[in-house]
Amino acid sequence: MTPGRILITGAAGFTGLHACRTFANSGWEVIAILSPRSLISENLTAVHAEGCDLTDGTAVNKLLGSIRPEAVLHLAGRNAVDVSWKEPTATLAANLMSTANLLEGVRAIDSCRMLVVGSMLRSDPSRLAEALHPYGFSKTLQAAAAQAWHHWYSLPVMIAEPSNLVGPGNSGGLCGKIVRWVAASEELGEDQPPFRLSSLDESRDFLDVRDAAAAYEAILNKGLPGVSYAIESGIRRTLGEVKAVFDEAAAVRLRWIVGDDQPSPSPLSRDASRIRELGWSPSVTFPESIRHALAEERRRRRMEGGEPSFRIP
Repeated sequence: MTPGRILITGAAGFTGLHACRTFANSGWEVIAILSPRSLISENLTAVHAEGCDLTDGTAVNKLLGSIRPEAVLHLAGRNAVDVSWKEPTATLAANLMSTANLLEGVRAIDSCRMLVVGSMLRSDPSRLAEALHPYGFSKTLQAAAAQAWHHWYSLPVMIAEPSNLVGPGNSGGLCGKIVRWVAASEELGEDQPPFRLSSLDESRDFLDVRDAAAAYEAILNKGLPGVSYAIESGIRRTLGEVKAVFDEAAAVRLRWIVGDDQPSPSPLSRDASRIRELGWSPSVTFPESIRHALAEERRRRRMEGGEPSFRIP
């Protein structure tokens, strides 16, 4: 589709900041949707920011009615498994009801395409009552809602399910935590406690967040409504290999603790052929992604006062 006006929810988050930049650089008019408490980088000059509580259906309808975008990229929500155990209803509201409100708002706009970014941690829909955690339960219902609105109303909505995202910015994932620990270790040396890995054998697929943003653009441009797209690099790495990349990239000798407990089951590889059929392929290697993330974190720690503006190295 021709670049037009796109509404991006969760725009102040790890993926959202990259998505705003990706779409703005491609000629889209980006409307960044923020929660009332969020701030967005001053460096994203091509972005117009709006505040909205996405769990408020009336507010969402009013927002979409005034903006009338050609596309919606829905990134907002709660993505912490541990928090979902403590606040299951808030997790459901953030992940399910915000999506339903957006779907309803989009339904009133002709020819508006929508991409809902789900999670590879969603549960088996046929065994929903046996979901491993409230987060997976909520993301399963989110994907089901997107597919239901497509089925009921022929809404041009698609679903993306990325693997573990890494790269520069404030990631809450494992590699993001290690990046912050490495940068602190470079400053504090022996005063910085070691980082504990559960094992060296568990394997994961890691994808640079900028490649994920490019995949989202490809789906909105050429994706098939009602289809779910798995997005992966296609390369599985053990935690031992992840450790080795950080050891190579760090400016000091890192101290690790490796657990001797039984490794957690490694997620199965998924079929990512649908996204590759759209002409997408990853361009940033895992070591490059980690080097960029470390460079950004070192720069952030050097800056004095306040939360620094975001910048891609």
